[in-house]
This record gives sequence, structure tokens and C-alpha cells, in this order.
Amino acid sequence: MNLTISYRHLDSTESLNEKIRSKVKHLKKYLGDNALIKWTCSVEGDRHTSEVHVHHKHQHYHAEATDKILYNTFDKAIQKIDKQIRRKKSQIKDHIHRKQLRDLPV
Repeated sequence: MNLTISYRHLDSTESLNEKIRSKVKHLKKYLGDNALIKWTCSVEGDRHTSEVHVHHKHQHYHAEATDKILYNTFDKAIQKIDKQIRRKKSQIKDHIHRKQLRDLPV
């Protein structure tokens, strides 16, 4: 997986980078090694925001989370992305099974 982490109005620290890497590692079981992930952390006043863009094959996912605590935005954003990926995977799986059922003789 190719992960790009950027910060707006916020200084980068190794602990933030490591926390994001650990959250993204969870997605590897769904996406494999060919995913491009762009993670942006920003702060405006007392509101922290995490934006996540995932590009995998011909699929694109996006999530944004806002909270007063930056680390909480990591959890919220990864939950949203995880939900989107699982939903899409389920749709593809259901589509394949429906196609096989149509091919059965009546």
C-alpha cells in the first residue's frame, strides 16, 4: 500500500504517523498491496479534521471526520472507510452470486 500523510496547520510527529500507519494497516486485508491512500490531518481552531482518500483499482473511497481530539478523528475516519469498503465488497459478491443463479436452468 502506498500511504501519503500530509498536515495542514499542524506539525508532523512520529507518533501521529505511526498511529495513522497502524490504522491503515487494518485495510490491507480488504485492499491488498495496490491501494493508494492519501491521509490529510488539519486543525482549525479547536476542531481537528482527518480526510482519507483511498484509490484501489477502479474504486474510490472518501471519508472525513471531525472532533476536538485528533486521535478520535483517526478512529472515526477509518471506521467510515472500512464501512464503505465492506459495503462495496458485499455488493460485488452479491452481484456475482446473482449472476450465477440466473445461469441455472429452470
